Amino acid sequence: MISLKGLLIILSVPFKVLLLILKYPLFGGRCRKLKNRLADSIRLTICYTGLTVPVRDCTYLNLMSNRFLIKRLLGFLHKKITSKLPHYGESYDKNSLWLVKHEDRKPSDPILFYLHGGGYYFETLPSQVQSVLSIYQLVDKEKRDKLSVLFLDYKLASNGYKLPYQLAQLHQTYTSLARDGNTNIIFMGDSAGGNLAVGYLQRLKELNDSTIPYPTKSILISPWVKILPEPHQYTKGKSYYDSKEHDMISYDVFLLDSHGPHIVGDVDTTRLDISPGNHHPYSKKDWEGIPTLKDPKSDVFVITGEDEAFRDDILEWAKYALDVPLYDEVKYGDSNNKFDSSKHAYIREANSNSAGVRVFVEPWGIHDSSLFFESHLIKKLQNNPNLKLKEIDNEEFFGITRIVEFLNDTL
Repeated sequence: MISLKGLLIILSVPFKVLLLILKYPLFGGRCRKLKNRLADSIRLTICYTGLTVPVRDCTYLNLMSNRFLIKRLLGFLHKKITSKLPHYGESYDKNSLWLVKHEDRKPSDPILFYLHGGGYYFETLPSQVQSVLSIYQLVDKEKRDKLSVLFLDYKLASNGYKLPYQLAQLHQTYTSLARDGNTNIIFMGDSAGGNLAVGYLQRLKELNDSTIPYPTKSILISPWVKILPEPHQYTKGKSYYDSKEHDMISYDVFLLDSHGPHIVGDVDTTRLDISPGNHHPYSKKDWEGIPTLKDPKSDVFVITGEDEAFRDDILEWAKYALDVPLYDEVKYGDSNNKFDSSKHAYIREANSNSAGVRVFVEPWGIHDSSLFFESHLIKKLQNNPNLKLKEIDNEEFFGITRIVEFLNDTL
């Protein structure tokens, strides 16, 4: 049965939304990025409130399974797109299902392996899969015709499956792909899915099994690289503090007894495969010997938001894992929503010591903006299947356009 606290939080949502609607004509949306976007501001308010619901109570909010979402709901809503995707919604194994599986694919053909976010206690939202489908549709046709997309349907902490259960599920499916001869697996993870992607690189390093290939590329969207923030992070000038009025992630959530213990339980959160940001002291040596990050034939894409609570954690991780200097060299918060490549981007070509690296900080961007708040692109693609990347507004769709550019350039 749902707890009283959880019930009261859920019942507060309509009142918070009504208050937002009443304030909107005078004050605009819930944050700088969504000031003129009422519908997205409402979604942000719902997400922000939902994340404060006790983890165990979230089992009552997960009304649709991922399989129902993908096969039934989105299969119906976007039939013009999904009906043309080979093997859409079919299972690969008990942990995963295909969004796209091309006929007669070769083992060297790329598989985009999507690891969804949701704090490990929420099922995937429609917007996340819609954005993944939009990314796929915009990849250049000659590369798209070889690109398959697999979805990891891991079990949730809200149903009693605490970390690292999800890491074990990922390992089961990943090793099955490897046993089937697949050599070109690309991770794409957002939020908790980004945590899985990063943590699994450490798991592979620890296993040191030459029969299991590393992912050839990683796309990390607002990755949750530090499970538990530290007290000094909630001070002026730090992203948790400065983003408290903007982002869907709140520092206060991590102080709740109803969250941390029910997500990670008794697991040591300083483990590199669980929470690299909580592993001290930070060291570049921890990330050596991982081909996905260091091999010149590999590539890494990372995106965070200027107004995102996780921004500091992500850029600090990128400093040590990818040798990206943005964490130390740039002060954020004053972009006025204008992209400045010297502040908001770091691009390095592959070299003898590093994979190709692209890191972006979206001006005024918030947590997981690429997948949560750019999902309306699928409607444009549904109405115009021949829409090209160059015709897409790269400010409105900041994340998606850059992810597609990355895939076009590196596949």
